[in-house]
Amino acid sequence: MLETFADVPAYPLVFPVFWGAAAFFVLAMARHLRVFAAVRATGPSPFADIPARLTGLIQYAFVQTKMFKDPRAGIMHAGIFWGFVLLTIGTANIVTGGIIQAVISIPFDGLLWTAVSAMQNVVAVIVLASIGWAFVRRLVTKPARLTFNRDALVILTMIGGVVATELLAQAVEFARYGDQPGAFVAAALAVPLRALSPAVLEALFALFWWGHIALVAAFLCYLPFSKHLHIATSFPNIWFRKLRPRGELPALDLEAEDASFGLRTLQDLGWKDLLDGFTCTECGRCQDACPAWNTGKPLNPKHFIMGIRDMSVDAEHGIDIIPNSPIVRETYGLDDTTVRPAALGTAIVDTAIPYDAVWDCVTCGACVEACPVLIEHVDKIVGLRRNLVLEDSRFPQELTGAFRAMENQGNPWGQPASARLDWAKPLTFEVETVAAVAADGRLDELEVLYWVGCAAAFDPRNQKVARAVATCLHAAGVRFAVLGQEESCTGDPARRMGNDYVFQILASGNVATLDRYGMGERTIVTACPHCFNTIGNEYGQLGGDYRIVHHSTYLADLLASGRLQTVPEDAEASSGEHRPGSVTVHDSCYLARYNDVVAAPRDVLGAAGVAVTEMEKSGRSTFCCGAGGGRMWMEEDRGTRINAERTRQVLETGATTVATACPFCMVMLSDGIAASTGAGTVASMDISEVLAARLAAAPEDRRLPVL
Repeated sequence: MLETFADVPAYPLVFPVFWGAAAFFVLAMARHLRVFAAVRATGPSPFADIPARLTGLIQYAFVQTKMFKDPRAGIMHAGIFWGFVLLTIGTANIVTGGIIQAVISIPFDGLLWTAVSAMQNVVAVIVLASIGWAFVRRLVTKPARLTFNRDALVILTMIGGVVATELLAQAVEFARYGDQPGAFVAAALAVPLRALSPAVLEALFALFWWGHIALVAAFLCYLPFSKHLHIATSFPNIWFRKLRPRGELPALDLEAEDASFGLRTLQDLGWKDLLDGFTCTECGRCQDACPAWNTGKPLNPKHFIMGIRDMSVDAEHGIDIIPNSPIVRETYGLDDTTVRPAALGTAIVDTAIPYDAVWDCVTCGACVEACPVLIEHVDKIVGLRRNLVLEDSRFPQELTGAFRAMENQGNPWGQPASARLDWAKPLTFEVETVAAVAADGRLDELEVLYWVGCAAAFDPRNQKVARAVATCLHAAGVRFAVLGQEESCTGDPARRMGNDYVFQILASGNVATLDRYGMGERTIVTACPHCFNTIGNEYGQLGGDYRIVHHSTYLADLLASGRLQTVPEDAEASSGEHRPGSVTVHDSCYLARYNDVVAAPRDVLGAAGVAVTEMEKSGRSTFCCGAGGGRMWMEEDRGTRINAERTRQVLETGATTVATACPFCMVMLSDGIAASTGAGTVASMDISEVLAARLAAAPEDRRLPVL
């Protein structure tokens, strides 16, 4: 098979050049893995949920669906990635002595290899055009989200050089030695080259052919130390992605005596966290999506992940590329170089991420949603908060009151449990408690437990939402009850603020209460996405397994089944005369992004006869209201207020009402509108309030109240 390369001078040298570079690449990657081995061994099993992992690999790594959320960048990247991958067929054929060509040429008498050659010629042009596009982006248009450094330019130059030298070598070979089946682009390039003398053509062929091999070898040696290492790591990073519910934070064992709580240093991270760092492409999509960064806060999720990678690389200093065994060390007097303990023990906070930035995060998950290689930012930031709170007692002072109120009163508002049913007093029908229903032996009749939540119980504006939800349930004839004084905060704010101790106290108490009434066999409905997420996705860590439904989904089902009837907007409604007018929808992060509930709120509004004008950032790409991650109870004194930015986006639609499906969003948007030019002209309403205003008259025994 070597006769395939008979025209290549000194062809056998290709084997030590390429395979030596390949060996160096493997050794450099093994050095990275020595740092991985020095951190926690926690991480997903490669053999768990193989169908889901394989599907994700195809979707995110091969098809690269997330890349195309920015179509121009997606097309450019696809051109480079797929072109470079397909062109490796030719390089692989070279470094294996022509084995690939020989195998492919067997069927159809060589026609298949001719087709491969034609495909590679087309792909080479696509790659070079995409490389040119990439240079224009980095040197001319310069999108703000990109990291501009020499490394990216070096890699682009190398990729372009690898492709160009391969194509040019083929063109010169065509001009000097004759026909190359299928290589029609090379044939076209060869036409003007035929005027050169054979000696010049032979020299150019050697230059381009060996230049191609040299660049391939250099690329392999450079790649392990480049941010473009994601070429190799993105596939395993996607394979090992988090398959648990997006809204479920890692469990924390508070009884472990030999473990630190949360994340402080590299040693506290899992190997998947380090893999995230080495997989970061520095594309900046996370920073572009981050509401904190977009409103002038110091939090930059891209810099955070890059910082973890930099810390990992720093820990490698002193490790030999070639590992040595005890026998080798004894024979040749070499040192046993290991991962640097000082680097492993360096605090992540104030190294990879500023302290203030840790607390600027609203845990909205926009960074994770935007990342094309599925890096997990939020879990790491909450891990840092856990360590700061539980071990260092280092957190914003204003959180002290919220922590104390949740621990002592069972809610961050600090209100007594006796006030939990005050919201229901204006209703004209009775809202029963589960305790009363159980005492009467009527638990089996109960369809739904309405989980009111702290905001709807104690915040005056959200108390109206609680009444609207109860009104809709009552109008549909749903047999429901509430826990009343037995309900407590789910612990979501405490957990997102890093206080897992308070979270577990609250959550364990709620699990005990729900289990006592057998709520594992019934449906729980809540209007709070944070309660919905925590009970549904996190209580399982404490043994609580419940079917919980967000009120938007439940109301949409009631409407679809005919249990709820509505009247046209111009007709007399039973619950007042408010007209929502033109409506835009604000999607809650914990509803749309974390739990993929996007259609239900719109279905409810549609059934109420409302036409929706969408904001640019909606659905899973929604922009946070600014209250998540415990920010509801923190001062926002850096940059622009996040709710002010979201309010600006609301006002841009020209809508007279912004519909929400979250009590936190209700508070933040109401405050944002009150402080904006839209004060008095734009209203914030929950979807249940819009629906309640459009309900058809109920039977006499279920007459609806005025809200």
